[in-house]
Amino acid sequence: MFTQIIKTIWHQRRANGWIFAEILVVTGVLWYMADNLLVEYSVYNQPLGYDIENCWRLKLANLDSDAPNYVPADNLSTTQAEDLRTLIDHLRRDPLVDGACAAYFSCPYSFGNSWGSLEPVEGDTAVARSQNYHVRRVTPEYFDVFRVKDKQGNALYPQLPTGEDCLVVSRDMETRFFGKAADGKGKLVRSNEEGESYPVAAVSEPVRFDDFSTAAPCYFQVVAAGQYAGLVDQFGADNAEVCIRMKRGMSQEEMNGFLESMGERLTVNNLYVYGAVEIAAQRETRISGRINDAKIKIALVSFMLINVFFGITGTFWLRTQYRRGEIGLRMSLGSSRRGIFRYMNEEGLCLLALSLPVLFLVTANMIYLDVLETVRLPITVWRIASVCVGTYLLMAVMIFLGIWMPAQKASSLPPAEALRYE
Repeated sequence: MFTQIIKTIWHQRRANGWIFAEILVVTGVLWYMADNLLVEYSVYNQPLGYDIENCWRLKLANLDSDAPNYVPADNLSTTQAEDLRTLIDHLRRDPLVDGACAAYFSCPYSFGNSWGSLEPVEGDTAVARSQNYHVRRVTPEYFDVFRVKDKQGNALYPQLPTGEDCLVVSRDMETRFFGKAADGKGKLVRSNEEGESYPVAAVSEPVRFDDFSTAAPCYFQVVAAGQYAGLVDQFGADNAEVCIRMKRGMSQEEMNGFLESMGERLTVNNLYVYGAVEIAAQRETRISGRINDAKIKIALVSFMLINVFFGITGTFWLRTQYRRGEIGLRMSLGSSRRGIFRYMNEEGLCLLALSLPVLFLVTANMIYLDVLETVRLPITVWRIASVCVGTYLLMAVMIFLGIWMPAQKASSLPPAEALRYE
């Protein structure tokens, strides 16, 4: 049967040549669009490294000097760091609050962008030379509020030393510094800015900036002792990112009511809380541009698919209609309707399969010229195979639909009437 189909295609090569060229161009375009969508989908569904469910960021400010409850600097008996810690303790004691923490430039989806240098003391320092990594300056409770886990998937917060400053590195940074097989926990790393060495307290799972970015090596500067006061004095208590996790989901109105119910507990000397924003709302703001780009891309792909659908189905529709005489001749020689339908589909799928080697050459050329995106998703056999299977299945469905209706109509004609077309 296959040999007969090849012979038929060859004898009708003038007409089939144009159809083959159309299939080749359309398949190539679909393949490229499917690959782009696969990259976006794969990256979007990768673990973020944190959980923002029921999490809120509080808005802080200092009282103006003309405010009724303003405390002059000469009358203050506590530092900014102590005021911030007291405020967080008030929040943590409320029965509706599951956890509270403070951070600087490190709250998820807050556009925080802080960088620092780090190198291994017991590893190859060449891998970290002239490199800057994203650093998140956080209190230990940050890992509990945002449910950050270690590389084995266990809760990371209980693994931190109590009341001590320490460092937590991500799994991809551990791999870069100490190799894939090594365990980075307990190994020494050195900050080039401070010149001090710290043991790695824990290794977190990879952490991403947002839903459309891949994970990159980063580390957490956990401040619980001496570094905490210096950090607050440097950036100010009112600029701290105080984040809380509520025990249940709340609307913005319910959160406003909760803050009002806390009353004076949200004011410590001149530091006070004047509002809250849900981390999920920050997420929508941060990725809104990428979401719009993705919607535009999906709309363009959908429009292209509609055009491809009508183009391919129309081509095979006309091709099958043109061959009604051949169909009648086959029926007069004893072929069944099912057999004719199967033969026409096999012929169309054979034309589609002949484009596969050419598509592989085009794909290899795109990989060689670095046309495909490889930063967020590397080129793998799984990626190439998935896109090829999806593209060819979609093309096969279009060819099937383009053949089905005219073949059904042609095979339903009496053989004598169908032979008039021959």
